[in-house]
Amino acid sequence: MSPLASVVKYFRASLSKHSVVRIRRTMGRFHASGDNKRVGRLLDMRVLDPREPIDVLIATYNSAEFLDLAIEATKRCVPVARIVAVDHYSTDRTLDILRKHSAEIHFENVSLGYARQLLIQNAKTRVFMMLDSDVVLHDGNWYPRALGMLGSDVGGGKRVGAVSLIPSENPPVPLRKYTEFWWHLIPALERDFFVTHSTLILKEAVEGIKIPQSLGAAEDVYIWLHIRRKGQVTRTIRVRGIHHFAHSESKGSWMGANLRILQGLVGKEVLPFVLRNVCAYPMLSAIAAVLMRNGDVLTYNLKRWYGYLQGYSNPRKFRQIIRTRSAMS
Repeated sequence: MSPLASVVKYFRASLSKHSVVRIRRTMGRFHASGDNKRVGRLLDMRVLDPREPIDVLIATYNSAEFLDLAIEATKRCVPVARIVAVDHYSTDRTLDILRKHSAEIHFENVSLGYARQLLIQNAKTRVFMMLDSDVVLHDGNWYPRALGMLGSDVGGGKRVGAVSLIPSENPPVPLRKYTEFWWHLIPALERDFFVTHSTLILKEAVEGIKIPQSLGAAEDVYIWLHIRRKGQVTRTIRVRGIHHFAHSESKGSWMGANLRILQGLVGKEVLPFVLRNVCAYPMLSAIAAVLMRNGDVLTYNLKRWYGYLQGYSNPRKFRQIIRTRSAMS
């Protein structure tokens, strides 16, 4: 038996029949052309065992409201190696809940960007999951599918470095309807969407990242830009679950302020986000509201846009969100 056939036989137990056939055909083409290095890279990227435990990373600050539910639900969906938390010196039951789940706890008093950086630095597994404390996932059928997308070739020498999960329930409703409208009209917007509230990430996709400590938000945009710079892309997958989206009413100004700070750090790379969220948001909201005949979509999203505008105009005032209860998300 050739070494190549032995490798395929070894991994058969942890892969679907379809995946094995696909890998065999692809490796066969590479083997025939003598490109053994590409064969090695393919095996290294595509064979991710859904039984292998991964680290789950959570940034917390007074997150007790949904944290226990979020962790319990994730444990039912994903084989967990460690729960790693970076806490912003919570004063509620957050730390008790984390200790109940034997979490490895680190502390910071700087920013959400710094918290994400600490989480990434402390991840040990090749694939890890970023999870917000207000995201509760309802089933685990998505995990093998999402894992199978990681490392897959999308053409042009690019691979998938991260897969964001889109829970089926995303309050507030007017924001969800606005988002769904544009995703339906332009599917690429959903395909390329990236968030960190519930996301599987290949560690190598964020290798060498240094998230600026000045970012109190928009750190997800910075992570997305880093993944793209490494020649990788992001994808999404819909799952059953709910993102409670705590403090959504005040996130427009918070995001606008940090988008302005990020623009000062990376320049024109962030311009598409500025144009969409600060400049075009009112027009996009009006189009969606008129075509859906839904005044709430217009009212809510105009208020949110005004928050973006306020924050973008005065980043010093709005860069930190005011929290009275749960969830760093």
